[in-house]
Amino acid sequence: MGDICFQKEQEARIADWLSKVKFRRQIFGGVSQADVFKKIGELNDMYRDALIAERARYDALLAGKLSEHARLSKQATDLAEGSSAKEGDSE
Repeated sequence: MGDICFQKEQEARIADWLSKVKFRRQIFGGVSQADVFKKIGELNDMYRDALIAERARYDALLAGKLSEHARLSKQATDLAEGSSAKEGDSE
């Protein structure tokens, strides 16, 4: 649940930034190209941080699923070996 809250927080942070971003105006040419590139860099940093956080969450979920799969596979193997031993004893 905390992961979802963090993800929503990241999304809200980016949305808030996008709603407030302003570009420096120039007399000729509209806006300052340097300012636009600076703002794009800031946005890129926010998306990178969000992506890193999401990757960490995904890796943790994947590790949990892999360990659960390994546990269930071992349990199934143990059960299969146990029933094979019982069949061999009855012969």
